[in-house]
Amino acid sequence: MIQFEMIDEDLRTARRRARRWNELDEQRQAIAGRMRETRAALDATVAWDPESMAVQEAKLKAFGRALASLQRELAEVGPARDLYEELLLRKERRLTDSADPRGAELLELGRLLAELDVEIPARERAREAGRAALRRPDDREAAAGFVRHLQALGMTIEAGALHGERGLREGRTLVDELESRCRELENLRARLRVRREQLLLA
Repeated sequence: MIQFEMIDEDLRTARRRARRWNELDEQRQAIAGRMRETRAALDATVAWDPESMAVQEAKLKAFGRALASLQRELAEVGPARDLYEELLLRKERRLTDSADPRGAELLELGRLLAELDVEIPARERAREAGRAALRRPDDREAAAGFVRHLQALGMTIEAGALHGERGLREGRTLVDELESRCRELENLRARLRVRREQLLLA
């Protein structure tokens, strides 16, 4: 118990210092969300409307600058967050190696989080490949890249299906579905991380 008490005290101190990181990360996620919305609006803008495209591209650049600024500040306060994570991991290892009932739940949470850490980036890569293919509908290489990313996710679509008005609509639908699924998985990962933290701080 003394070991846990010492870690708990360190955890409380590190958590206070890491709160700034959490605040900045929330801002980062909000801006990233706005960037995704702007990219979607840009993808939906027809090529013969250069004024609308210029507006969306300007928004993207502004969001990009704000995001870069946040990333720099996150890097500065990152060590506090890193220390907090290290202390959480230390306590997690001790709990999972002990008879504490929290250990079994922590193991399951770890398994689910590891799966999400693989699936989310894969779906994000497919989404970005789809956006690239939609921006360049005559680029066979871009279309083939989108198809490969979909196949990696167990989804199938013919490269030629992206041609024509109907094909572009279907492609946009797929990209929208990927975006929606990415958000769902991100939300799930956030909930699982909160639950893990609750168990470790209890």
